[in-house]
Amino acid sequence: MTSFCFLRARLTPCSLRLTVCWRSILDDVVSGDARFGILNDVPVGVFVLRRDFSVLFWNRCLEDWTGIPRSKILGTHIGKLFPHLTQSKYQDRLQLIFEGGPPIIFSSQLHKFLIPSPRRNGQMGIQHTTVTPIQVGTSGDYLALFSIQDVTDLTHRIQEYRLMQDQALEEIKERRRVEDELRKRERQQAATSEIGAFCLKTSDLQEVMNKSVEIIANTLGVDLCKILLLNESGDALTLAAGVGWREGTVGKATVPTGPNSQAGYTLMIKAPVIVENLQTEMRFHGPPLLFEHEVVAGMSVPMISRQWTIGVLGAHSREQREFSPDDVAFLQNASNLISVAIDRKHAEESLAQRSIRDALTNLYNRRHFHDRLVEEVSRAGRNRQPFAVLLCDLDGFKLVNDTRGHQIGDEVLKRASRSIQESTRGSDLIFRWGGDEFVVVLSNADRTGILIAADRIRKAIQKIGGEFGLDLDLSIGVALYPEHGTNEDELIRLADRALYIAKKGGYRVYIGTEEYEINEHSVQAVFQPVMDVLSNERLGFEALCRDPEGKLSVPEFFKKYNAIGQLSQLKRICFLSQLRIAEEMGLKRVFLNIDFDLLSRVTPVPKSAMMEVVLEISELEALKDLEKWLAIAAKWRSAGYQFAIDDFGAGFVSLPFIARLIPEYIKIDRSTILQAVSSRPFGGFLKSLLQALSSYVTKGIIAEGVEREEELQVVKDIGIFMVQGYLFGRPEALQ
Repeated sequence: MTSFCFLRARLTPCSLRLTVCWRSILDDVVSGDARFGILNDVPVGVFVLRRDFSVLFWNRCLEDWTGIPRSKILGTHIGKLFPHLTQSKYQDRLQLIFEGGPPIIFSSQLHKFLIPSPRRNGQMGIQHTTVTPIQVGTSGDYLALFSIQDVTDLTHRIQEYRLMQDQALEEIKERRRVEDELRKRERQQAATSEIGAFCLKTSDLQEVMNKSVEIIANTLGVDLCKILLLNESGDALTLAAGVGWREGTVGKATVPTGPNSQAGYTLMIKAPVIVENLQTEMRFHGPPLLFEHEVVAGMSVPMISRQWTIGVLGAHSREQREFSPDDVAFLQNASNLISVAIDRKHAEESLAQRSIRDALTNLYNRRHFHDRLVEEVSRAGRNRQPFAVLLCDLDGFKLVNDTRGHQIGDEVLKRASRSIQESTRGSDLIFRWGGDEFVVVLSNADRTGILIAADRIRKAIQKIGGEFGLDLDLSIGVALYPEHGTNEDELIRLADRALYIAKKGGYRVYIGTEEYEINEHSVQAVFQPVMDVLSNERLGFEALCRDPEGKLSVPEFFKKYNAIGQLSQLKRICFLSQLRIAEEMGLKRVFLNIDFDLLSRVTPVPKSAMMEVVLEISELEALKDLEKWLAIAAKWRSAGYQFAIDDFGAGFVSLPFIARLIPEYIKIDRSTILQAVSSRPFGGFLKSLLQALSSYVTKGIIAEGVEREEELQVVKDIGIFMVQGYLFGRPEALQ
């Protein structure tokens, strides 16, 4: 009885180490008559196997658990009732027991049960099994004693404890997450309020955008933040403000709209776009700007003002990260505030512009002229640079309103306004003075620059007139600062007087109040010799006109008079002056540059029969009104004048005109001569061409612009022996 109590004391359900106990008891039991009977009443399942896996002992506890009586199982191979025990994972380990190896354990974690034992709820009990070798006598044979503890309740309690522990940890984790989210929301709400307050108190839009991206970047903890605004054409977004970008990027960098960038895609779908990994993004093409800044993740939201999308607000990180719905909501709220600030600024600017802009043409109005002229006078005084005030009157406009109606008249005014803007520099100021009058303020302008600009403006207006089928032009009066005045009243008064003179005298452009006198003293006639290189005799001279003061180049000289509408008169004076001087100097032959337009307006001038006068006509004139020009040429020929085709080879060649005119001379342009010098094949071609043309020239072919001996030799090789150029003399006044 003492032994049995000792055994029970060591086989409580909480005990997992029974090996020593079993050995102590079994040493006594096996050698006694009772064999294993003492193990019948222990509260654990116990059975014994022989080496052949037949059951030697099966206690009552196992009978209760399995419902298998010992009478049925004793002497039976354990695998017949429990086939799974024949698996190698069991038999290989049990063989070690039969050889007297150390005890082995089949834990409940790896083996839920060794001997299936259904519980009342129908589920199998969870078992912890220990197998101990028992030596039989001194023969060296061993039995395998299995002790099976039902640890179902213990396991469930442990699982319940672990579940409770996991739930507690999860609750703590969730509470911390909620607290973190609340703190983040508080930060984002505070940041939103800060942006809103800054937008209200600051009128500088750039400062608002710069401060906003700084606040957003700090709040979200991102590396880069940006505001991209849509340009006027709507095909690109400009980086208007940002933090984290390389120096020089903000204000200059642009990204395309559409699916070629994250911002463009955001603009296209008008919804937030979140990117977890830019390298694997498939919705849009990778934008170079983000790749250049090593961006990995980011989000962007549209900036919407009055239902119009005006740009994109974005935040980006150089590391992998996720953006929560709260992050997106914060960014969108910030976007809305910035969009409202931009819209408000634009509204203020629009209101301010309406006060200084003309409603029809969108030019500055007359009220704004005073303020801007004060600024221009101050700037010019500091920099010691002149400027000009051009008072422009649209000639022929009254007839437009009278015959075509005010709607067409308004359209002409709008087009004229745009053309004046396009014909001037960005630094120049354009105002609608009233009705059909405009004022242009040309900064840093001298007389030559003024005339060039005025000519450009007039041509633009004339082009508009042609498009509308109208005879439009400008008359322009010009006042110079500080020469003609140092304040608004003085400059406008003088420009108005100059405009009156321009209109009265038909000058088109007039500077100051001094009258332009165009007479023989307005030009200087110079003469360049034409040589016969075979006889080394001078055949005659070509007459040319220059600025008598020597200040203007030839193109500038003629542009000046073209700008004031006196080019035709200048040409007429040049022609008559050259002809008079040639007769006075007793020249036997003179070449005069002329055009058919002048010949059509001038009656053939009587000349000395002793002087041969050759009228040089550009071949470009032959491209239009061929019959009219031939008739004019016949009239002048009947008065004793001869003709030369000038600048041959410089432009279009009209062979029919040459064939019908049959000029006395053809003058080869310098550019053609230089081409023959540089290209031997071209020289051969030119020689053949001129030989063919010689049948249509009565007196010969002249090479112009010969300046070097090399050029003269090529000209001779071609077969030209009448030559003109700096090699033989520059144009000079005759003494």
